[in-house]
Amino acid sequence: MKSIVELQALRGLAVLMVIIGHVHQAQERFMGPALIGDLAYIGFAGVDVFFVISGFIIHHLYRQAEKPDAGYFLKRLNRIYPIYWLYTLAALGGYAVMGDALSRDAATFDWVNTLTLLPTGAYPVLAVGWTLTHELYFYLIYGLLLFLPSRLRLPVLGVWGLVTLIFVFLGQSGWPEWGKLLLSPFNLLFLAGVALAEGFKWAEKFKWIGLALLISGLGLAGWFTQIDGLQGFAQVSLRVGMFAPLAVGVVWALLAFKPKLPDIAIKLGDWSYSTYLSHLLVIGVLARLAAPVLTALPLTGVLAYLVLISAALVYGALSFYLIEKPLLKLGRGVIGKLTGR
Repeated sequence: MKSIVELQALRGLAVLMVIIGHVHQAQERFMGPALIGDLAYIGFAGVDVFFVISGFIIHHLYRQAEKPDAGYFLKRLNRIYPIYWLYTLAALGGYAVMGDALSRDAATFDWVNTLTLLPTGAYPVLAVGWTLTHELYFYLIYGLLLFLPSRLRLPVLGVWGLVTLIFVFLGQSGWPEWGKLLLSPFNLLFLAGVALAEGFKWAEKFKWIGLALLISGLGLAGWFTQIDGLQGFAQVSLRVGMFAPLAVGVVWALLAFKPKLPDIAIKLGDWSYSTYLSHLLVIGVLARLAAPVLTALPLTGVLAYLVLISAALVYGALSFYLIEKPLLKLGRGVIGKLTGR
């Protein structure tokens, strides 16, 4: 399906958005005043875009499945964990040498969450890993739904979304971490992706609504980051509400308008997971090393963005070809032997 290729390219854009947000933090910390200010935090909406894409792709692939195939859960685990653990080790090495993180203290690490990605209320050593907890949870719930008759799956997902929405308004103060994950506002983004996959023909028919959602979402996200800055992200319901129109709108518009995408966009999508896991390490190390040189040159902010973004993308490409692909192939071979496929 061509839409899957388009969404793969959008993954690359989403990663680039997140990179911009982290480059902003690195520049502000190591090189003085940031180039574009808190508006750069719109880049963190790339995570929300990821979640919508994941919901679309999983539902597109498995909506007609009679039950989970023998490898469903193993394939999801193989996709997430091996390279995540590898970059977790790399992050530990970085902290051992440098002693601190880009945006937090090493004393805050939680080892249960770091190794398993189970919800504990703390960030893992590899900070971007918090998003993988939500990815894995969605994979789990969707996989369990595949045991139900197909006619019941969408209604159950609808009930999950409705209950989640109710508790978004009621708040989750005092809830245990498992409860917060069970009814997290981020689940609504995955479900939006499921809805777009289920109503794909309608999404194409009403494509101008998707474009309007994208444009208005950009304005809303920009307003949010300018008013609240990074502090606003602590309120998860607010963050999702501010970024959801942009995240849903960009996926909807891309699928409906089907723009011709350059080959490099597809490549960025191929590299997206490797780039996502490694970019904070690349930026954190390079920003420290390059700061004395870049701050002595004119146009420090522009150079910082060019150097740090380019380095993150180049390393992500190398990681995909030299690390991620071989690991995935190895994992698929093991899964094939275990499942007989």
